Amino acid sequence: MVSAHHGARPYRYFYAGQGRGTVASMTATGQPDPDLGPVQEGPAAIVRGVALLARFLLELALYVTVAYVVYTVSGRGSLRGIAAGAAVVAVGAVWSVWLSRRATHRPAEPVRLLLEVLLFAGCGAALWGLGHPVLGAALVAAWVADRVVLASVRPVT
Repeated sequence: MVSAHHGARPYRYFYAGQGRGTVASMTATGQPDPDLGPVQEGPAAIVRGVALLARFLLELALYVTVAYVVYTVSGRGSLRGIAAGAAVVAVGAVWSVWLSRRATHRPAEPVRLLLEVLLFAGCGAALWGLGHPVLGAALVAAWVADRVVLASVRPVT
């Protein structure tokens, strides 16, 4: 039996023969997310929440970096602002379709990891090449640290 809660509360699944349910994260299609498993409780849930917040902030940093890099390398033309905006929209489309937690077309984990490596390492290398090696290295290091933390607190399904 499935019962839905109103608002931002997760769905509860009650399995036959068990007196309690497990809370499961949902995808955009309303199905349980097989990659996330049951919601954790306790300190691991706090660590996971902080890591997911860091992931969101890294996503925003990625957009800012893409805009800066494209704006900088586009030269002096009046269309460089449009080019920077278009690049941000393109990266946002890639992220929302394939990489976000609520993506409708999530590929397998190795493919998602490869896409993230291309995006973050590419932006880090671009920042390095534009004379900002500390920012480039910090972006990549923060992304790697976040991936490690998320992998270490991934719920066991």
